[in-house]
Amino acid sequence: MLKTCGLSSMQMHNVLDRIRRGEGLRFEDVMLLNQFVFYGLVDIHDRHRDMRLDIDNMSYEPLEERIGNVNTGLTEENIYKHLKQKTYASVAGETDAKPCCICQEEYKNGDDLGALGCGHEFHTGCIKQWLL
Repeated sequence: MLKTCGLSSMQMHNVLDRIRRGEGLRFEDVMLLNQFVFYGLVDIHDRHRDMRLDIDNMSYEPLEERIGNVNTGLTEENIYKHLKQKTYASVAGETDAKPCCICQEEYKNGDDLGALGCGHEFHTGCIKQWLL
């Protein structure tokens, strides 16, 4: 175990873990942090630094380039098994028609719709693409 200025890297890791877990710091933890910062020892070697991705600042395309296409969607068979399908037909005088919330387009007569168990309706193609 590395010892520098009487402080071990294990002690520092314990304090950092406490911070990550959102626990309150004790007085001795704060003093330990102060010593590490004062002596410039905060740069503890992180052997996994090169493997970390800053996903908060990445769009889908660069993320896909780095990790590949990860398919966590449903199978087409499973989607159709649970999707109640119908053909859209407008009702005369209907003024409160809501658009498909995926593509934001108004439903047109003859559009294929799919309804989930919760009752929300979508264009069948939109919800299928979303869930695949």
